[in-house]
Amino acid sequence: MKFLFLLLTFISLKSYSQYALSPFADVQGTLLREIKYEDVKGSPYLSDNWTLGKVTTKSGKHYADVPLKYNVMDDKLIFKHDNGNPMYFVEPVTAFELNNIISGTSAKFVNGLPGTDHYNASSYYEVIFSGQVSLFKKIGKVITESKEYGSAITNKSFNTTSNYFVLSDDKFSKITPNKKTISILFPSKEQQLNDYLKKEKIDLKNDDDLKKLFEYLNKI
Repeated sequence: MKFLFLLLTFISLKSYSQYALSPFADVQGTLLREIKYEDVKGSPYLSDNWTLGKVTTKSGKHYADVPLKYNVMDDKLIFKHDNGNPMYFVEPVTAFELNNIISGTSAKFVNGLPGTDHYNASSYYEVIFSGQVSLFKKIGKVITESKEYGSAITNKSFNTTSNYFVLSDDKFSKITPNKKTISILFPSKEQQLNDYLKKEKIDLKNDDDLKKLFEYLNKI
């Protein structure tokens, strides 16, 4: 239960006062030498805009109101120093949140989970739900190439990929979030699963609906 304990510890940090508001006095960074993808359409980042968020470091320090960008292609988090320079964190970041000002919510990301597929303990996953059976999403970026009919020019673009993983009994595994898979995860709750899917009109391709479903199945 080590990984689940660390995850719950991060998610339970709800008090804003636990976060330092001016991180740059003691957070060191190294200057970012950004790889330029001049011939590729799109962005390697989750968002091109700087997003205010919270950061938890390996030593247990917490910082708020940090301008952040998540480089999905490199699986690295960067911050904007008060001098305007983009920087890598020197101390490893174990968790971070990206605020959504419009919705008033935040997306939470953690690492330190068991290695699986081609990911390792340094890989960041978005937390969809945390509980006895936890659900995560791994967001990726790949460069795809295409040619228009009759053209010799190759077009390159970033495409976003999404894969889902569950953590249960310290076992971390990739899943396809469909009715059959979820019923295997909760074998004694198949009837409740069927009833809830019909009653709430759950869309298993929607992260908010998946969160609602896992929250329900974990508590009954």
